[in-house]
Amino acid sequence: MTAENDSARALDAITRIASAIDAPELLECLHVATDALGASGSLYTASIPENERETLNLSLYACDPTFAQQQRQLGPLVDHPWFRFARSHSMPGTHLEVELTHDSDAAAVALAARYGFRACLIVPVSQSAAANRVEMLCLGSDNSTLFEDPQTARIRTLARALAGELHDWLSRYLSARLREAARLQPSDIELLRMEYEGLGTKEIAQRTGMTSASVDSRFQRINVRMECASRKASARRAAAYGLLEKR
Repeated sequence: MTAENDSARALDAITRIASAIDAPELLECLHVATDALGASGSLYTASIPENERETLNLSLYACDPTFAQQQRQLGPLVDHPWFRFARSHSMPGTHLEVELTHDSDAAAVALAARYGFRACLIVPVSQSAAANRVEMLCLGSDNSTLFEDPQTARIRTLARALAGELHDWLSRYLSARLREAARLQPSDIELLRMEYEGLGTKEIAQRTGMTSASVDSRFQRINVRMECASRKASARRAAAYGLLEKR
């Protein structure tokens, strides 16, 4: 199969992500795109802050399921050196750029190498640093030079598109989940957006026509439903869940 056909197949899988109705269908799209990109496997993981103390970690493994099992036994992906790379970088990089700084890093990399990640391309997903949400797509290959070849610009470009679509799908899923759980109305979301933008009570009151007391009261009710201690924390959680993204 030619590179053009592979690219077309990858692009088709990437564009189908938006219409995936659930996680299994999303994973199937990731499997197809991974294969079309010539990778041995891939994984996508996200760390989303729930509140000041807790974090929601989600992962998709499009690879040997044994790797997923053994990686979970070794530790969470958010502690993996690949994920640390994603936390501190905005551009894609390969395994050659990943620093091994902890005692457990060598074991984590060795485990991945046994299951098709001898080489890897790490694609961080950028979002506002204030939201503190971190996501990463990692493509793996048994070919140690696959992602270093100058001719693989096609893979990097499509991988970034793939990561972006996965991010968008996750944002839609998480925002719908939070909106339903916290019973958020459009006006609540607009208040959270203004708080996230740094507006104070008086400014929000002027924009909405509400009294300052009403603004404070509304935020108190929102905080309870969102299980957050402050309006700032509620706004950050809403942003991390993708609820404040313009669509």
